[in-house]
This record gives sequence, C-alpha cells and structure tokens, in this order.
Amino acid sequence: MCNKRTISLFLLVSLFVLFFAGCRTTSNLPSLSEQDSPRTQDVKTLYSTLVKVHPDFFANTSRKAFEEACLHALQEADTLSDVDFYYTLGKLAAMAKDSHTAVGITQEIVNQMRALPVQFAAIDGSWRLSVVESTYERLLGSTLLSINSVPIDEIIERAKNLYSHDNDVWLNAKIAQQLHLSSLYAYLGIASDPSDDVLLTVLPLDSLVEETVVLKPISASDFATLSFAYIDVSKMKTGPVSRPYRAFELNEGEVLFVQYNACISDEQFPIDSFIDQVLGLVSEKSYTKILIDLRYNSGGDSRLFEPMVKGLSSLQKEKGFSLDVLIGEGTFSSALMNAVHFTMLTDCRLVGTPTGGSVNHYGEVELFTLPNSGIQVMHSTKHFVMDRSYPAGSLQPDLMIYQTIEDLLNGIDTQVEAII
Repeated sequence: MCNKRTISLFLLVSLFVLFFAGCRTTSNLPSLSEQDSPRTQDVKTLYSTLVKVHPDFFANTSRKAFEEACLHALQEADTLSDVDFYYTLGKLAAMAKDSHTAVGITQEIVNQMRALPVQFAAIDGSWRLSVVESTYERLLGSTLLSINSVPIDEIIERAKNLYSHDNDVWLNAKIAQQLHLSSLYAYLGIASDPSDDVLLTVLPLDSLVEETVVLKPISASDFATLSFAYIDVSKMKTGPVSRPYRAFELNEGEVLFVQYNACISDEQFPIDSFIDQVLGLVSEKSYTKILIDLRYNSGGDSRLFEPMVKGLSSLQKEKGFSLDVLIGEGTFSSALMNAVHFTMLTDCRLVGTPTGGSVNHYGEVELFTLPNSGIQVMHSTKHFVMDRSYPAGSLQPDLMIYQTIEDLLNGIDTQVEAII
C-alpha cells in the first residue's frame, strides 16, 4: 500500500514529465544523414541552423508552416536547377519575415541567370524603367505596366515571398534588384524558359499610349558589352556619393547639408574628425536650418554617429536652428536607429518617404555557409526595440515628399528643394 508521500512524489514526477513533453520542440524533418543528397543536406542545414541561431525565428511565422515548407523543398530539391534552388532557399529564409535574415547568391548562380538589358525602380509611385540599353533610351523613366501580359502588381504579389522583409518598402527595394531577371520570371511562372523573349508593356513619359517592346534576355557577361542610359541620382548636387559622409552649405550659406551614406569610419578622414568639423561649423556660424541626409544609408555601426546627434541636440538648444532629417527607402538598420535617435534627442522633423528599415527589428547579422551549394545565409542575432509603442514597420516621415520622375531626370532633388 502506497503512503501519501509516495503518491505525492508520483504525481510530481508525472506532472514534470507531462510539462516537459508539452514544451519539447520536435521536428518532423528527418535528421541529417550521410546518405542525403547535397541539396537535401543544404535544406536540412538551413532549417536546423536558422532555428538554432536566430533569436526568435518563429516570432512571425509558425513552426508548422516552416517545417511544411522545408519538407516540400526536400521533395523537389534534386529536381531543381541551381537558380530555382537558390530561389527556394530564399523563400525558406524569408519566412522569418526579418529583413536581416536572407540567403546570399554565388557567382556560379549569377553566371547561370538570364536578364533583360533594363532595370526597374519604384519611383514617384510607379515601377519605372531606371536603366535601359541605349537603343531604348527614349523609354527611360517609362512606367512598367506588365511583363508577358502579367500586370506588375500581380508579379510583385507572386514574388513577395521570395525576399526577406519586415515591411513593404524594403520588399520593393529587394524586388527592384532582381525584377529584370528572366530567371525570376521563369520561377514565378510568367515565362516558360529564362531564355525566351520577354514582352514589356510600358507607358512612356509624356504619353497616353501604351507600348509593348520585345526584349531578349542576356547573360551576366553580356551586360559588360552593352551601353546603357540610366537615371542617375548622383547628378543631383545632394544625391548619393561614394564617400561615407560629407557636408556643404546650401541657399547662400543659410543651410548646412550633412549627408551620411554609410555607418562606417573612413581611415583617410575618420568620422570623429568629420563630426568635430560639422559641430565646429554649427557652433561658429548662424545657420537657419540643418539638413541631415540618411536617405542612402543602409547601416553599419549606429554608435559612430551618436556624437553628431548629441552634439546637434546641445547646439540646437543654444542657437535655435531648425533641423530636418531626410529619410527614405534606403534608410535601413543602423541608419534607421540614428534617425530614431534624432527624434528622441532633438527637436527635428523627419522629411521624405517611409524607411526601408523598421523601427523595431531584428538585426546584428552573422553568417553561415551551406555545405554543398556554398550559399551564405545571413541571420539576425538580436532584437532591437527602439519604441515599443511604435506601429510595426517603417519609420514614417512627418512631412511626406516623394522624388518626382521629372525632377530626377533633370538632376533636381525634389525633397531638398521643397525644404529650402
């Protein structure tokens, strides 16, 4: 006959077993095996590693959905081309819904891809031809309506699951990088083969009549042999440059323009020296306005620019200048954090368009390499919460101003001109 102590101990052990059985995370994916094909090993490695190293891979997707997607990938992996396998892996990584977790691309895969001799960008509320082979220069800036008779909005909808993103602004930026690839069209089912001719339907600038052109996809190596016309944002005095940072006066010396293009320090001109130079100018002169341009900055080390934020905060209280911070789709990661810090520490106005980075986001990237394809996978290691009360997604400007296509073609910075 059991005594009360024995019964209590039995119940305690039973509850312990039940609790941990309920909490145990199991996978329906078979374990890695020496008998696995190279592709199978890569899919299993991607699954097991991302689940282990990401701070919370299932914050925005379910374990069940991820496992089902990986099982489907295992079933078809050995039947896919190298390019299609790359897209399949990209789709798996994108399930984190984290812009910092994504697959890279190898040169071998690039060499197998086919692309149109054009590129597209989201400009002034539409998808437009931003680069064209010189023969089609008259179509530069045209609005893209469809590819192979499939409307552009439907193409974006089909493609969105292939690209890691935590907001639609960054999604469009990533799609723009590959929207000219006929290899993508084949994967999405809007072309039979990457080498087939492609029909582009566009609406040229200053025209009400649609036009369809037939383009033949070419290899990456063939691009080097062609001449291109392109929309060049660097034609604008305040457009992006290769230097990580610079400053100069506008509006006959009344405005100081400070552009920060990368969160890094230049060995030839360390960022501490740059910040000291800018703060010295602000201290000595009587600027009515200071513009901080973060539109083209995709990140790096957010700490580097903090002395600038704090220094301008102090000087603004002393000298009373207005402060505008320019943001846009290229404002990402650490640059997004700098923009948020400006709103917290200064009396500033955010001007431009929603950012590619999200206010609260995963980041601080590390990499691992899949054993057979050699594809690198980047993943977040930390969750950054800039403002718990802020809605999910992009940092929104206080004053929304879009760059117009007409100004861009004429080398005019719509946003800066509107401010000053």
